[in-house]
Amino acid sequence: MSYWLLLLLPLSAGTGWLIHLAAANYFLNRYLPRQDEKLAKAAGRWAGAAMSQGFNIEEKISDPRLIEKAMPAIEKHIDEFLNIKLKEEIPMLAMFVGNKTTDKIREVFINQLKLLFPQVMLQITEGVKNELDPEQLVVKHLTQNPVSLLARDAAAAPLKRYRNAGLLYGLLIGLVNLIFLFFFFIR
Repeated sequence: MSYWLLLLLPLSAGTGWLIHLAAANYFLNRYLPRQDEKLAKAAGRWAGAAMSQGFNIEEKISDPRLIEKAMPAIEKHIDEFLNIKLKEEIPMLAMFVGNKTTDKIREVFINQLKLLFPQVMLQITEGVKNELDPEQLVVKHLTQNPVSLLARDAAAAPLKRYRNAGLLYGLLIGLVNLIFLFFFFIR
């Protein structure tokens, strides 16, 4: 057997490593950057669909329990307005308004707020939803920070293992070739 045939092992290993290196570099530096816009739009569509399906803000805002949780703070502000601020701002009115009248005004305010609060909150959320388009936000963010750059940073360690696997595959192919040559041609 000729000893120069043993060069087949390191040559095959080096070839496997180079092929894997070239494939990884092509994927990260050529193929993936060309896909950035398409990936950003797909991610934007996904985010828009996820937000519209899973995040029903109108239902959550108009929930009566939310209004009940807010009522103690609202009642406190109404009491402060009727008992302190109103008398400071319009002293003449304070002479004609007693406790029974302020209690009745307070009751009317609270009932009106309970009716008005869900409608106002729905209008606010509609405005926010129209201004806040998750699909466009994701596309804009991924256009500014391309997926290819994120993937390149995240793929450093796995690509080293990928190149080493190429080295191992090349070595195994060289070994199979060497055994094939030995048994069929050299004997």
